[in-house]
Amino acid sequence: MSIYKQSIYRPPAFRNVVLWACVVCILTMAGCRHRPAEPTPGIDSPEQTWVRVLLFGNLRECTVASISGFEVQDANSGIVADFRSDEPFAVRFSEGMLFVGEHRIGCDVVMRPHEPHVFEIDDVPYRGYLQLRVDENGQGFVAVNHVPLESYLFGVIGAEMQSYWEPEALKAQAISSRTYCLYIKDRFGRNRTWDMTRSESTQMYGGLKAENATIRQIVTDTSGQILTCPNTEGREVIFPTFYSSSCGGHTEAAENIFGGEQIASLRGVECRYCADVAKRSHYYWKPVKMTMQQISERLLKRYPTLEKLEAITGFEVTKLGRKSRIVRVKLIGKNGKTDTIRGEDFRLSIDPTGRKIRSAIFGIEKKGNIVTFQNGLGFGHGVGLCQCGAQGMGRKGKTYEEILDYYFLGSKRVTIETSIEP
Repeated sequence: MSIYKQSIYRPPAFRNVVLWACVVCILTMAGCRHRPAEPTPGIDSPEQTWVRVLLFGNLRECTVASISGFEVQDANSGIVADFRSDEPFAVRFSEGMLFVGEHRIGCDVVMRPHEPHVFEIDDVPYRGYLQLRVDENGQGFVAVNHVPLESYLFGVIGAEMQSYWEPEALKAQAISSRTYCLYIKDRFGRNRTWDMTRSESTQMYGGLKAENATIRQIVTDTSGQILTCPNTEGREVIFPTFYSSSCGGHTEAAENIFGGEQIASLRGVECRYCADVAKRSHYYWKPVKMTMQQISERLLKRYPTLEKLEAITGFEVTKLGRKSRIVRVKLIGKNGKTDTIRGEDFRLSIDPTGRKIRSAIFGIEKKGNIVTFQNGLGFGHGVGLCQCGAQGMGRKGKTYEEILDYYFLGSKRVTIETSIEP
């Protein structure tokens, strides 16, 4: 049972009842402009199996609404206020606390929408419920969406892949995304108050705006399916099922891109499928010019430990992977000292967007102080599932099982208990 539900009936002090009565009045004074949503699957499943998605950090204010009203609870005191208005209300941060209007509501507030269990924050709708909590440095607050796993995937698949793509490619994406989420949740979620973000730093999550009937059916059809592979001890374990837009003709071994130990099912395979699917400008990207000063400043900004080099005056590629993907780079300092960096880290340091230097497959031309990155291929880190490649395989009649077997060599599909019956 949820810790929040356990404390619902704690009798509050009289002044707290008055305070929360005022809050309810405020919450009923303002509307939720989106149409009713499909019911949220898994809402009765144990909350420890849900996903916690960091929607926003360092907020000072936001607006919140629900088409069906909220149960609003102070997570610390257990005081609950229930209201049925679908009008939006403003939450702001001041003096280390959260306020609705002039009324203080605490530093950790849980907002549980009624059925169909959908809420909006700043006009964007999500499933599950919302937690607003003052951050650790006391300078603002964070917004975390707690959502059942399969309902979370409703908002992921359409954000990561075009919903009109081949159903088998979408199914491969759903299983990859589900597995990746559970891996990150288990590996990193234990030590923080959220599991995933809504951005590419983990995987894209668009909430209800990324959903449609096709995506919901794809998730339902693959409900509970995940991938495992043998670890170094031979035991079957969940692994990070990475994926990227287009691999440039060959996926790469995970350890070459992210470091760490070899992962049995992430060794890299030839891909003959993505070139015909990816946008030409994404697959063959334009040359990018930078000065050495720009490159040095961006590397030092991302990695302050490189300040021991004073300034970076040059670099050399010391290791290549498949398709001449840059795996390791030696940095040369103004003072003659050197250091090394992974090729993918080098790329994302000098182009944090990852949308100009689209991959680590490129040639380098240096003339004076100008460096040109040219002859680039592919889009993304190139590990695991090639999304455009999966679409290409789907077009050729391959099943999602065949797609996953191809990109994740030696992996096994297993089914865990899920909130949706396929």
